[in-house]
Amino acid sequence: MGKWLKVLVLAAMVLSMSAMGITPAHADAKTAINGTLTTTIEFDEENVQGAKEWIDETLALAKKDLETEMEKAKGKEKQRLKKALKKLDKMSADKWFEERTDGSAKLQIPLTDLQIEIGGRKATTRHNGKFTIPQVPLGEQKLRISKDGKTVREMDVVVKRGHPRMDIDLQIYDQEFQSNIDRMHQAMHSGKEDVHTQEITTYPKLEKGTAVGTGAGKMHILSDEEKNVVSCNKASSHESPEGKKPFDPNAEEEWTSDTGRFPANGSDCSRSIALGMLYNMNSWLFNRYRMSEYCVIESINHVMTEEKDKSYAAYCNWEKKADGRWNCSWFNGVGHTEELHTH
Repeated sequence: MGKWLKVLVLAAMVLSMSAMGITPAHADAKTAINGTLTTTIEFDEENVQGAKEWIDETLALAKKDLETEMEKAKGKEKQRLKKALKKLDKMSADKWFEERTDGSAKLQIPLTDLQIEIGGRKATTRHNGKFTIPQVPLGEQKLRISKDGKTVREMDVVVKRGHPRMDIDLQIYDQEFQSNIDRMHQAMHSGKEDVHTQEITTYPKLEKGTAVGTGAGKMHILSDEEKNVVSCNKASSHESPEGKKPFDPNAEEEWTSDTGRFPANGSDCSRSIALGMLYNMNSWLFNRYRMSEYCVIESINHVMTEEKDKSYAAYCNWEKKADGRWNCSWFNGVGHTEELHTH
């Protein structure tokens, strides 16, 4: 039998099997999966208003930031910023949150630029969290979601033919959200002298282990270095019962801060998380805030992870980055010193 005759016979057999409703055995072993990766933060009734304030204040911050950038932008970049501002004008916390009759509410956002691995096949989430993974083996599989090689979440799934849609939502409750944020122990260190400019106050050296702030979001001094190396800067103000400023580590009275109001306190950390959410909602228009997506990831990953375990962290890992930066305070839209400071 000639070569081309064999090809024609094989093609005829495949067509015949398809017409009879018969699928070759090897075709049953794999399937393509399409879906969207999102995270949903559930807020109890007593926390909804504070969360809305957090989002609205950050949207106002982003608008001011983009307007400043547009003044010096040119060409296509200026047009993109103009579209971004137009989009911002239509945004508000009321539109971000879905409220329920019992007073609770949820905030759902897509997750962009995360890696999804299942059955040895990988894909990166695209705009609006969408992903496509071809040739995924059927049956029970381990699904891993990661960022820069750091695991965000793992789960067991069953891949079936005829069910190619697999939307994934990483649900988290507000108390867990707060707990995760409290573990965002990114070192902050600028190497600069104490300064008091633009209504930002930095503080004299504190001893390693000193707790700064109160409640959820409390910060700790992590190093004996000359400057304050602290966990994520989650306070926007710091004052004593007598109203003394700047912070006096030798004062007898008990100093407090508004860390307990996080994320509704306008701190660097809260702003970075919300700006990262803005990027996730439209990664092209709000590409300026792409680095802040790390803050979103850190705030939702590894619920109940031990505080001392920083191996999960994609960015907030106590390590100095290749560009000399330490933490989220330098991200676009925030732009503050990386040492301990308050507004």
